[in-house]
Amino acid sequence: MSSRLSGILLGSFAGLALALAAAGIYGVMSYAVTQRTQEIGIRVALGASRANIFRLVVRDAVLLLGVGIAIGLVGALYLPRFLSTQLFQVGATDPMIFVSVPAILAAIGLAASLLPARRATSVDPVVALRME
Repeated sequence: MSSRLSGILLGSFAGLALALAAAGIYGVMSYAVTQRTQEIGIRVALGASRANIFRLVVRDAVLLLGVGIAIGLVGALYLPRFLSTQLFQVGATDPMIFVSVPAILAAIGLAASLLPARRATSVDPVVALRME
């Protein structure tokens, strides 16, 4: 298999992995908002503003993203010796990769958490308190 084909396949799989990560983050945040509907309803009933609810959900997403990225970076520091034969024209511990990939994942994760956060701001406290 040629190096060009390997690069195209690797890039395609990386793009697919990025899309799956975004869908997974969206799913987790959507599930978390659904599970906390009563809590959010109580907060709204007690006078929390939409901005406060939005910040609450986004803050939780940023916390999860931070933990995930930190675990990923620690794993990436120990993985290069196994992957060094698969890397072409890039070092196993290239600083550009260690900066750009977490930044891209953080941006995608933040974007994927905005829709559930926006949905949380529209929770009707009466309906949320009736749910069980």
